[in-house]
Amino acid sequence: MVRAAALVVLFACAADPAGGGSLSQVKHGRLVLIRDTAAQMGVHNGALMAGIAMSETNLAHCWSEATYACMGPTSPSCGGPIIAGSADGPCAAMQGGLGMFQFDAGTWADTLAAYGDAILTVSGNTAQAVSFVIDKVMLDIPGAASWQDAVDWLNRVPLVAGDPITEQWSHLIACRYNGCCTTSALCTERADGYRDHAIEVYRELGAAFWQTSDR
Repeated sequence: MVRAAALVVLFACAADPAGGGSLSQVKHGRLVLIRDTAAQMGVHNGALMAGIAMSETNLAHCWSEATYACMGPTSPSCGGPIIAGSADGPCAAMQGGLGMFQFDAGTWADTLAAYGDAILTVSGNTAQAVSFVIDKVMLDIPGAASWQDAVDWLNRVPLVAGDPITEQWSHLIACRYNGCCTTSALCTERADGYRDHAIEVYRELGAAFWQTSDR
């Protein structure tokens, strides 16, 4: 189970040197990676996955991008330490989640043993996140017991606050990804964060960016 560290931060926009948009070049590239990785695995609703990464690390994967966090193990994608969560104790305890999607199975060593060294790369971290979400949909959503059924369900989740399926999605993620499985105000707030970040990033880049089903 992923125990995501509390690294929820606001979406800070910056000038995009590549195209004059509101996203930094690095963050835009991360969103492209999330979109395309999800699509390769059958999920054409990539903004859902982006909402998780936004909520967890604001799309940061490397410690150099988020120096408020702990310095994790060296990542081939970073040329230095990966971002590691700082909410599970002192950095010296090596217990925080790793990478853009904050995989956390205990200590850093436990996490690497559970998920493999590939999660140290930004591409491996992303692919594992998509796989993790699909697996949890298979467990939690009635009628979505197969991989394809789970993918089909994810593709039908509307990015609309208050829609019953959207709310079901957001609370599933808060429970399975963050361990917040009650109807408490805290768990509802966390679920709303996953939902709202997905809606925000979808609107920020637009429907044309996220469309992958006919590519």
